[in-house]
Amino acid sequence: MDFQENDEQQPEQQDIAIYSKWAILGFSIFFSPLFGGILLMINLRSIGFKRQATGVLLFSIAYVFISALMVFSVSNIPQNATALTIVQNTQYVIYSIVAQIIGGGILAEYFFKKYFPADHYRYKSVWRPLAVILIISLALSLLR
Repeated sequence: MDFQENDEQQPEQQDIAIYSKWAILGFSIFFSPLFGGILLMINLRSIGFKRQATGVLLFSIAYVFISALMVFSVSNIPQNATALTIVQNTQYVIYSIVAQIIGGGILAEYFFKKYFPADHYRYKSVWRPLAVILIISLALSLLR
C-alpha cells in the first residue's frame, strides 16, 4: 500500500493536551474573541503549527478591531459618551454580544475544526487562563 505524506499531518493525538473547542468558544463569548484566539494559538503552537498560530492571532486581533468599529458605528453612541453611557446602551450591548458569538463561532467551528478534526485529544484545564483573565481584569479596574 502506498501512503502519501501530508505536510500538515496531525501529531500523535494522545500525547497532546489542548484547550477544547468549547473553551475557545466560551472565552470568546464571555470575554472576547481575542482571548479565544489566544487559546487557539496556544493549541496550534503546541502541535508545531507556529505560522498558522500567528495567523489565528492576527485574525482575532483584526476581528476584534473591525467588529468594535462596526458595533460603535451602528449603536448610535455619541462621540463624547462615557464608558457608563456606552454600557447602558442596550443596542451596543446586544451588538457586542452578537459580534462575540460570531467571532467565537468562527474560531471554534472553522479554525478549530480545520486544525483539530479528530476528537481524540486530552483537554487542558481552563482554570489557569481564567485566572489570568480575572487578574488582568482586576488590574485594569484598579487603574481607573
